[in-house]
Amino acid sequence: MPPYVDPSDRHDSSYRWVILAMVTLSGFLVMGFPTTGLSALFSEIADSLDLDLVQIGVIWGSGSVMGIFTALVGGSLIDQFGTRRTLVALCLATGIFGATRAFAFDFWSLFFSSFFFGMVQPILPMNFVKLNREWFRSGQLGFASGVMSAGFATGLMLGSRLSATVLSPLLGGWRPVLIFLGCCAIGLSILWAFAHPPVERRKGARPDLRQVLSNYRYVARFRELWVIAMAVFGVLGVMRGLGGYVPTYLREIGWDAASADTAMTVFFFCSLIGVVPISHFSDRLSNRRLVMAFGTSMMTIGCALMYFVGGSFWGVMLAMAIGGFCFDSFMALKGASTTEVEGLELALVGGALGFVGMLQNIGSSFIPPLGNTLSAISLNAPFLLWATSGLFATAVLLSYRRRKTK
Repeated sequence: MPPYVDPSDRHDSSYRWVILAMVTLSGFLVMGFPTTGLSALFSEIADSLDLDLVQIGVIWGSGSVMGIFTALVGGSLIDQFGTRRTLVALCLATGIFGATRAFAFDFWSLFFSSFFFGMVQPILPMNFVKLNREWFRSGQLGFASGVMSAGFATGLMLGSRLSATVLSPLLGGWRPVLIFLGCCAIGLSILWAFAHPPVERRKGARPDLRQVLSNYRYVARFRELWVIAMAVFGVLGVMRGLGGYVPTYLREIGWDAASADTAMTVFFFCSLIGVVPISHFSDRLSNRRLVMAFGTSMMTIGCALMYFVGGSFWGVMLAMAIGGFCFDSFMALKGASTTEVEGLELALVGGALGFVGMLQNIGSSFIPPLGNTLSAISLNAPFLLWATSGLFATAVLLSYRRRKTK
């Protein structure tokens, strides 16, 4: 069993590095790798279940749509039951629902298993963010968030490259791969039960709808939280739009499949390179909002370049490198800055993260398909809409003034 660490002493305990290692591993195995790993397996899944592109798109988007609702509930559950119990329960549920997708036999069976998976998985990142806030001071929080996001970014990059080409042949198809990833999440649930230090039980901890609504009315009064949420709304629309459209767009304009897939690999690789140093720089600068605005500007420029470079190989790679360089650092600082909203109590951080998560999932659910509709005008027209979404995020961040964090 891990040592008991008093909550007031966690910022000075060396055990915080164990927690950070667990958070990073969890981001890799439960969030990053399964996300792009599934998209890489879609071709194999479609052939097996006789699905068309529209049905695959519905499956892909079901998680984000469910996240709009579950983010609000999940944030309050984290506040009410604590990070230890919710981590164990959510990793277990993510593993079980993730593995059940392997037993799908048609569109609807895959849809409903993905639907339930999408109910629980989006809550986990909020848990990781709050856990970092509990264990790290503000002066180290950017670094800790960057390391956590590096695990997520590594999972995104490797999931897209290894799931279909390595794991599927090795394990015998897409079904064993999904079962394997589900077992990894279940294993992490067990690890969290032993690794997270014991905490005092909260008597009478049970869902209370009136308290949940009261908490959200309270956190919604923070203007700074709205600024962060609206910026995330814009940025997730950009990222989700690029991730879902770029490979198909490049194939449509004549690229081969390997080159088309390389574009998003460059995006995630550059994001992985930048996440820790940029996040750590925000600790030194003591102004996360300004660093986030720099990140949204880079994503806007990269997205706009995709409109102008056409089929130029190096032009596309440059656009992907610029657009991806700050994405994961932005997501890391989004979580850190949410927990540092001036005047927000630590006991309500989960509710604040749920509020931001709701706007995040709205953006990732509706902005990408809105951009896709512009492809009827021109294949590169969606990039202009998504660049505008990134510009909106930058403007929102720069419009707010707050005192520097100490």
